[in-house]
Amino acid sequence: MLSKALLYVLIATTLHILLINTGWFDHVITELGYEMYAEKVNSVPVLPFPMPFNTLINLGYTLAGAVWLPTFRKTGDFWGESFCWYSIVYSFIQLARIVYQTQRTAVLDQWITTTIFCHVTIWVTSLPSGGVVTNFIRSFSRPVVLLVSFLSYFLSLYIEIGFDVALAVHMVVAVRAGYEAHLVRGNEQSGAVFGKACVCSVGFVVLKLADLPLRDYWTPNCLSGHFLSKICDVGQIYYAAELVYVLNRNLENFRRNFAD
Repeated sequence: MLSKALLYVLIATTLHILLINTGWFDHVITELGYEMYAEKVNSVPVLPFPMPFNTLINLGYTLAGAVWLPTFRKTGDFWGESFCWYSIVYSFIQLARIVYQTQRTAVLDQWITTTIFCHVTIWVTSLPSGGVVTNFIRSFSRPVVLLVSFLSYFLSLYIEIGFDVALAVHMVVAVRAGYEAHLVRGNEQSGAVFGKACVCSVGFVVLKLADLPLRDYWTPNCLSGHFLSKICDVGQIYYAAELVYVLNRNLENFRRNFAD
C-alpha cells in the first residue's frame, strides 16, 4: 500500500507532467544539448550512455532520500517523508533530462527543483521556532505556500531568467528558515550541519555556473563542474534532512529534561 507521502509526491509530479505536456512551456529557456556540458559524451567509452559521470551521479538523489526515509517514516513526519520521496523521484527526472536532452524533461527538472526547496521551507517552518521568515511563512496556510511556489515557475513564461529568479528566492527563503530554526532550537551540532548545507548550496550554484569555464583549466574532463555541482546538490538534500533530524532530537531532549 502506498504511503500518503509517496501518493502525494506522485500526484503532484503527475500534475507537473500533465501541464508541461500541454506545450505551454515549450519555449521556456533551458539548457539543451550535450554541448552545454563540459563533460564529453563518451568520457568513459566502456559505459554505453552519454556523459557517464553526470548520468550516474543522479542516483545520489535516490541514495540521499533512501537513507533518511525510514527515519521520518518511523516518526510519522509527513513532510520529511515526502521530502525524501521527492529526492528519489527527482533522481529519475534528472536522469531522464541528461539522457534524453528534451525540452520537457528540462522543464520538469527545473520545476521540481523549486518544489523541493519549497518543501524544505514548509518542513523547517513546521518546527517550533520563530523568526522573520518563519513567522511570515506561517502566516499563510501550507496549501497557499505550495500554490505560490507552484505558480512561481510561470515567471519563466514571461522573462528569460524567470526560473533563476524563482529558484533564487526559494533557496534564500529555505536557508533563512533553516537558520532561524537553528537559532531557536539548535546547538553546536545543528550549527555544523547547517554550515555544511550552506557550503553545498554555494557549491551547487558556483560549480554549475563554472562548468564550461572550468573546462579549459580542469584536466580530468569527466570530473566537470556540473558533475561536482550535483554532488553538492545531493549534499544539500542530505544535510537538510539531517538538520531537521538534529533539531527534532534537540526538541525531544528539551521536552524530556523539562518534564524531569
